[in-house]
Amino acid sequence: MLVMSDDALPRAFDDFTADWFTKALSARFPGVKVVGFSRTGERIGTSASCKFSLDYADTGAVGNPPASVYIKGGFTEKQRNRYWVVLQQEVRFFNAMAQDVPMNIPDCYFAACDADKQGLTMLEDIVQTRGARFGNWGALTVDEVAALLEQFASMHARWSEDPRLGDLAGFEKPQREFFQYVLRDKHWEELKTRQFGQRLEQTFPDVQLLRDALQRMWELNDAAPRTLCHGDAHGGNMFFERDGKPGVLDFQLYFAGTYMHDVSWLIVSALPIKDRRNEEQRLLRHYLDAARAAGMEVYSFEQAWLVYRQQMAHAVPSGACNPIESGPIEMINAAGELVTTAAEDLDVLGALGIPRR
Repeated sequence: MLVMSDDALPRAFDDFTADWFTKALSARFPGVKVVGFSRTGERIGTSASCKFSLDYADTGAVGNPPASVYIKGGFTEKQRNRYWVVLQQEVRFFNAMAQDVPMNIPDCYFAACDADKQGLTMLEDIVQTRGARFGNWGALTVDEVAALLEQFASMHARWSEDPRLGDLAGFEKPQREFFQYVLRDKHWEELKTRQFGQRLEQTFPDVQLLRDALQRMWELNDAAPRTLCHGDAHGGNMFFERDGKPGVLDFQLYFAGTYMHDVSWLIVSALPIKDRRNEEQRLLRHYLDAARAAGMEVYSFEQAWLVYRQQMAHAVPSGACNPIESGPIEMINAAGELVTTAAEDLDVLGALGIPRR
């Protein structure tokens, strides 16, 4: 269900008003009245986000309205044009799916799109409410990843071969089209100049090898048993509450696909290289045991290990091929080192039967 706003949604952070917050929160908190706010922490990525601290004249008669909220949306024309589909997808997730996803995720107070390619979500400020800290590329511990894999196993089991997955037809396309875009020849030449470029070129001497690997992986994944996939389960999309309880953020790229997509991407992106090398097989077994215990039919370990290796065809464009403006250079380099090393270690071309030229 895609909720459409009758009114135009704010296009810039400066467009928000106390009256807008009052109206947006009223469905959840009847009688609420916002009279002032301040904002901090503006961030630009695939979408833009910002924290708003709210002042109330009336907190209403039902529930406890939030002292602060986290707003995500398309706040540049480029974002709305390029990422409109994924803005819609996150709105749809929080309105129609989140209540049946057995994971620790932020509360959502408002989610809607408008007719002019804006999609907004107003989310719980988990730093304020739960003392959350955020994960990062290659920065999680083995125990943290193991605990997260248990949550993914629960979600995957809940949605395994669910008839509702038919409603997600085509949801994989935004990510796939983006990967095809970042693997164009001109961009590939720039990627080879980055910190991890030598390893990238050693593993894929010709960009067409990676294109072929990606296409072959998609064909195999599309023929596999399906469940709900988060779609972008890298270490930076995880959080941890003050007591260490893990949770999951950012539901813009979910789709119906193989559970191994999420499993491999979490392990490879979240762990330091040494820990990944030492523990990835044990963590994969841990996930399979948890999913099986939750009632899902899963691969044997040997089958899962092959599919895990094949998913490095996703890891490389997702972690090593992003445009230079997509984030701090330190993050770009960290992600690139993780995924190119994993692709080399796990012989992704061999796993997919792609001969070297």
